[in-house]
Amino acid sequence: MSNLNPHVAGTILKNLGIALSNALTNLPGERPPWLVIPLSGGYPARTRHRRLTEFPPDVKPPEASQEALVALVRELGLAPWLTGVIFRLDELRLDFATAYALLNILKLLREAGKETVAYATQFDLGSYYLASAASQIAAPESAEFDLRGLSLETLFMRDALARLGIAADKIAIGAYKSAGDQFVRQELSEAAREQLSALLSSFERTVLQRIADGRKVSFETVKGWIDQGVTSAVTAQRLGIIDRVAYEDELMPRQAAPLAAGVRFLRRTPLPVGEKRVAVISLEGIIVPGKSRRTPFPLPLIGDQQAGAETILTAFRLAEKDASTAAIVFYVDSGGGSALASDLIWREVKRVGVKKPVVAVMGSVAASGGYYVLTNARQIVAAPTTVTGSIGVLTVKFVLEQFYAQYGLQPEALSRGRFAQLYSANQPFSPEERELIAHYIGEVYQRFVVRVAEGRKLSQEAVDALGQGRIWSGEDALARGLIDELGDIASGLERAKALAGLHPEAPVWNVRAPARLLLPTSADPTTLQRALGPLLREQALLLSNIRVG
Repeated sequence: MSNLNPHVAGTILKNLGIALSNALTNLPGERPPWLVIPLSGGYPARTRHRRLTEFPPDVKPPEASQEALVALVRELGLAPWLTGVIFRLDELRLDFATAYALLNILKLLREAGKETVAYATQFDLGSYYLASAASQIAAPESAEFDLRGLSLETLFMRDALARLGIAADKIAIGAYKSAGDQFVRQELSEAAREQLSALLSSFERTVLQRIADGRKVSFETVKGWIDQGVTSAVTAQRLGIIDRVAYEDELMPRQAAPLAAGVRFLRRTPLPVGEKRVAVISLEGIIVPGKSRRTPFPLPLIGDQQAGAETILTAFRLAEKDASTAAIVFYVDSGGGSALASDLIWREVKRVGVKKPVVAVMGSVAASGGYYVLTNARQIVAAPTTVTGSIGVLTVKFVLEQFYAQYGLQPEALSRGRFAQLYSANQPFSPEERELIAHYIGEVYQRFVVRVAEGRKLSQEAVDALGQGRIWSGEDALARGLIDELGDIASGLERAKALAGLHPEAPVWNVRAPARLLLPTSADPTTLQRALGPLLREQALLLSNIRVG
């Protein structure tokens, strides 16, 4: 017994728990034919289990995840006593990629022959997109409808910064590389307008067509609903947007019960003993050198979470050394960041991928550096509304010359070396410095193109044509060979298990490097500077800051 593999031992213990749980389902008790499941929050892809020693301490229960919901729905689908489920949508915080994943989960119940009802007091386009997967949609008479369509807004601040004496100097490779434009322009460039218009059109086609499929109407009908500006439940029912106008107590069948009342009757499937497993490694936030960290508040272009290359590399090496791991799912939800850090992660994916297949799954965005890191994956999976691509490079620095003069500040620098003051905030780039930086980021761009061409088996000319900093929706990326299939974390896990020859029920584990996330506080500028410093010193950034919600 002492030589038993820890993973196998853990599986045996879990199966003992499952066997006990399944035995309890045979005890007498009324099995409710209808269950009510609340859906609220943001539904991250995987359940995050915080360590007791992690800072800051978090005593709240873990947020509901796609991982947990898939497991629950599969058990519900196998329950012979269950007629249907009422999903109560309440305060959901969904981007369209997450809504797509939840929509697929709801479909599993319908495919299992169960009735599904989506009930909400408020509908925006994201929650209605999700609800369209249900057999029926219901809302009270006073329900609020906010199905106004899609929009993107960019706040330009060049002139506002100028009033403070601050200017930004940006150099970019790629006509479509618009990240940072808000600091150097006062309006969209023609290239940015073109790509954002195309992105919105793709999102509209995807979301409205899937709503049309769920409601069994035409795309034009759904477009008409959106453009009509429906505000009342009665009108929504008349048009076919919803099926019933009812308050919650009127909607519930007499035998409906909370989820907790039915969970003890659900039979769980035992895990295959001796089966190898799939590791899940998550990269979320802006990509930086060093360790993963969090900042106390979101910053422009940077956000509040940093995915450190050192932390991600450690996670890959843990999965590589784990004898029970046969495949890896690499989940990426990032608009990019440091070119250096992105390349280090790219290299690790390539190195480990030779030994164990790596399947990349994109979140709501996997663009620029977020795309770079996963180009060596065996398969790439994205939601139809994932924002990806943005194969381009930029560098930005803020010039405080006028700010210093305006407030009576006089910096004085001593230096040795021709380019020692390259990133000094005292003056903009000189023509000679601009030439140097353009040459450097041109090399980074070419390396980016080569990486994509090798990983995606495309010519460099084709990648360059798709690149130039242009963003693509997941649907458009599939058509252009930048990804392999449309799906979510569940389909990525299925693909990884198939590539490794594993059982469909093979276990999955979340890899966490043995390094905590640090949470600097605004009262501790030294710690905050340490968290942001590596990124602020970067000479080349692979960034995209486009999200549609």
